[in-house]
Amino acid sequence: MLIKKNENLNSIIKLLLLSIVCSIASAAKASPDLGPWSVMFYRGGTAKQNFGQVISGQYSSFGETIYAAEIAYTLGQGSLIRLFFKPLFDTVQVAGNFAYRHDYVNHDNVKEGNLYLIGRWTRFPWESYISNSLAIGDGLSYDSHPPFANRENNQPANNFNKLLNYLMLEATFALPSNPQLQLVFRMHHTCTAWGTFPKNPSAGSTNIGLGLRYYF
Repeated sequence: MLIKKNENLNSIIKLLLLSIVCSIASAAKASPDLGPWSVMFYRGGTAKQNFGQVISGQYSSFGETIYAAEIAYTLGQGSLIRLFFKPLFDTVQVAGNFAYRHDYVNHDNVKEGNLYLIGRWTRFPWESYISNSLAIGDGLSYDSHPPFANRENNQPANNFNKLLNYLMLEATFALPSNPQLQLVFRMHHTCTAWGTFPKNPSAGSTNIGLGLRYYF
């Protein structure tokens, strides 16, 4: 009788252990996180058109190129910020980039820093064929001086803010066998957020380009 009870207890313990292992494996598989940190390098061209026109497919070069390096941190699944946005996004990241804006028409160079929060969607039905994500980010942008691309009718720089709103839209693509290495298509947009930032409400520019990101 005692032997039978021990066998039953051992069976229950084994089932519990198996259940825990399966739960951990299932959670790991369901997790959209590729790594806590990522770095990205980006190059893009600034458009003459405004944000809405670029979204609709219009683009002609303003004559400015942006080079940027980004570092991002994926918030843990227990983070309050991530839990707050959980119904909407699969992952939430805090990111910052340093950008160098080279205007080869007006012979002007601007240093720019951007700090922002990223919400990312990562679960798609075709993920066994291509690893894909879509993201939107918003935050603050600060320029060493207002670039020509941000100034309407080439008005003087002191008519415009150095501090603006930063908005980015992004799509990433990677091989399912190596999802940590991604090709990035990004829109890099600065604006006054409908006059939230004072002075000239029409200030801002939209840049589109390609980058490479790696998670670690």
